[in-house]
Amino acid sequence: MTIRGSVDSLSPEGASGWAFGAAHRPLVVQALLDGRVIGETLAEQERPDLLAAGLGDGRCGFALAFHDAPIDPGLLPFVSIRPRGGDVELPRTNLTGYGEFFRTLHARHPGAGRQRSVFGGLWTDRTDARRLLAGRAATGATPAELQGTLRDFIGEGFLLMRNVLGSGASAPNGAAGLAPGRPLDPSGSSAALALLESLPGMLFKPSTLSLLRAILDDHPTLHRVVPGVDARQGGFEQPSAAEALPSPAECLLLVFGLGARGAAPLRLDIVRGSHELPEFTAHGRSRWLADSPADREPAALELAREFGASIETIEVGAGDVALLGPGMLHRLREPAKGVLALRAWCLPARISPTRMLMPGHNGGVQVAHPSGAMFAL
Repeated sequence: MTIRGSVDSLSPEGASGWAFGAAHRPLVVQALLDGRVIGETLAEQERPDLLAAGLGDGRCGFALAFHDAPIDPGLLPFVSIRPRGGDVELPRTNLTGYGEFFRTLHARHPGAGRQRSVFGGLWTDRTDARRLLAGRAATGATPAELQGTLRDFIGEGFLLMRNVLGSGASAPNGAAGLAPGRPLDPSGSSAALALLESLPGMLFKPSTLSLLRAILDDHPTLHRVVPGVDARQGGFEQPSAAEALPSPAECLLLVFGLGARGAAPLRLDIVRGSHELPEFTAHGRSRWLADSPADREPAALELAREFGASIETIEVGAGDVALLGPGMLHRLREPAKGVLALRAWCLPARISPTRMLMPGHNGGVQVAHPSGAMFAL
């Protein structure tokens, strides 16, 4: 007999959902835990939505109460709901039981580490990142000389790396005319192409490359490069919400300026502690997703207001690079005349949108990205 159905909700008190059999008679639905029946009911409640879907007369819904309610929330992932006498359990259409499980786990063991997002994320953004760092340094997975720098990055959510660009950090001819706030398109102008081709040599010096590899746990790749500041988009934002990224919680943002020696520094406003804000607003918006045009303000900014976060302004001088971690709310101010401000999104190679591999120099490999940025592996 063919049986269709689902578990629509699961809680310590019971479960609800629907079950429909081809024989057009109500099914007995059971809840089992460790092979023991902890609840049973008849799936005969009226469900107009199922009637409209053509499932008999629609009387196949159920609401099942556990005999020993409420059960321990930590056991919810191990509860199965199935028709009596059947071997296949009904599928779940939400993650209520799993949410209860993790809430219980972390209430009992607050030190247990976890990601800050349902999307996962970088190891530096976990709640137990400091303990992970100590373990990685002890085993050699992370260079010991980076331990202090990474500890600062984990705690603050950003780093200001001084004098890493070198003397070759200058904008090519025509770069001043690039559209501010718009991603560089290598096919759009020769200046954009020249700038993109020069970036790996500027950014991926041994010191920065070692640091990025340690944070990303992979080779870094440039995915998106934006020059200047669009006056129409001058509010606070976080790296993950720039666009629909392949893995929004696994991106870093590099902020730097190109200009003559002695040029005025960039001014970057940072929302302190914003990398540790909760994932969801009270209305269920995730701060890790690109904001809808209908949203009055970014979800992350709504959370920052709720938690009373403060703002700090840092200066990014010539040759400096500001490294912003996942979730870090920031606002880049309009640069001084003669300075080209740049923001570059950096992703791990394992998730970057690589489209082409080709032989590089010295027996290496060059990776070409949709943005036109190159990185030699």
